Amino acid sequence: MDVFEAVNQRRSIRKFKDMPVAYEMLEKCVDAARLAPTARNCQLLEFIIVDNEEMVPRVLDAVGSYAGRSRPEKGWQSGGRPKAYIVTLINNQRVAEYKSNRNNTDHDVGLAVENMILVAQAQGIGTFTIGSFDHDKLGQVLNIPETHEVVLGVGLGFPDESPVLEVATESIERWVDDKGVRHIPKRRLQDIVHRNSFVS
Repeated sequence: MDVFEAVNQRRSIRKFKDMPVAYEMLEKCVDAARLAPTARNCQLLEFIIVDNEEMVPRVLDAVGSYAGRSRPEKGWQSGGRPKAYIVTLINNQRVAEYKSNRNNTDHDVGLAVENMILVAQAQGIGTFTIGSFDHDKLGQVLNIPETHEVVLGVGLGFPDESPVLEVATESIERWVDDKGVRHIPKRRLQDIVHRNSFVS
């Protein structure tokens, strides 16, 4: 699978098979994140791989919203959920040490996580990103020191659904058809690209 094919096939997956993901596959995703560009080569990011059967539900329990829905009062249902997580942290001690610009660090996170997601895709692993956490709860579950800040998580597993990419016309709202297939409208290339100057 070449890089553009991985990009083209990647969708956020919300339903996963009840199959574990090998640790080596998850570690390869983190290795790809490690190799991403980083401002001034400061390398301020660290990662926690969570693949223990008892720990995975505890991470999900710290998620504030999932697939656009707020956390239910009784917690998330277990069926079809991710089999692993990779949590991205900023090491704020290194931020201070290298006098790094915090905005650059946010860019580093995006670059690293995209590398991670594409390498997962190339291995047949589905993913989705998580930005909404109960930080205190997650910090306790994963023993995260105060020097480190959770910025983004990735849920991973083998896909048990095949969302469909389609051209956005009037709306970019995702929708589910009567067969339970999720449809993901994307704006057309010609609607977003400008050559040499901005032309409306």
